[in-house]
Amino acid sequence: MYSTLNNDTLASMLKFNPEMESVINAIVADHKKATSMLVHELRNPLTLIKSTLQYMESKHPEAKEFKYWDQLQDLIHDMEQIMADASLLNTMGIINKEETNLISLIESLVNSFMPQAITKELELSFDLDPAEKAYFTSYPCDSVKLKQVLTNLIKNAFEAAQQNGFIHISLAHLPGDALTPSKISIRVSNSGQPIPEDVLETIFVPFVTYKNGGTGIGLALVKKVVDMHYGSVHVESDQQKTSFIIHLPL
Repeated sequence: MYSTLNNDTLASMLKFNPEMESVINAIVADHKKATSMLVHELRNPLTLIKSTLQYMESKHPEAKEFKYWDQLQDLIHDMEQIMADASLLNTMGIINKEETNLISLIESLVNSFMPQAITKELELSFDLDPAEKAYFTSYPCDSVKLKQVLTNLIKNAFEAAQQNGFIHISLAHLPGDALTPSKISIRVSNSGQPIPEDVLETIFVPFVTYKNGGTGIGLALVKKVVDMHYGSVHVESDQQKTSFIIHLPL
């Protein structure tokens, strides 16, 4: 995980050692190539395993009664998610900015998650100050990657929130001053158990996870995408709620 200090230090080193840039670029390129090859080699046998199980189920419906059948399906799903996350993390080097209506983007996500909220008996809500709408209707960002970020955070909120709890999403404008620029704040909050303080310190580190069965990639993707938009993301967690707060520059 790169912090602001890490990035500043790296920039200073490159300034006085220009040849380092080519070395760093070569290392990054090799890393991406190796990751792509690994994902490709894993995807082929996994696809074969998945299709074989689907065939078995279609020809022998009683297979679903096998004690570990659901566990097999869950393991395949987890592997697919790991490979998808690894591929996404591997291709995050470039963002394609376009004017994006953040209100519409979030509303579409809320609508897509609403059936799940109803099933789990959770209150899912989204709000903003109508007087601030002008800040959000045409914001330059990579809408595809930002949608992935919010999808990750909302999925995490669903996993953490207990029945009859809540998931609350808010969009706000934070005015700046002579020293601090104005920002857009996107907050995803949920009820549930607080995240332990020691976990908060490494929560955005790739492949470090605090969830059983987690890959540790989702929140690393969140951090990377936000960094690429020159923003910041942090977590606040207590007995009342856990909130992931994204700040994007205006």
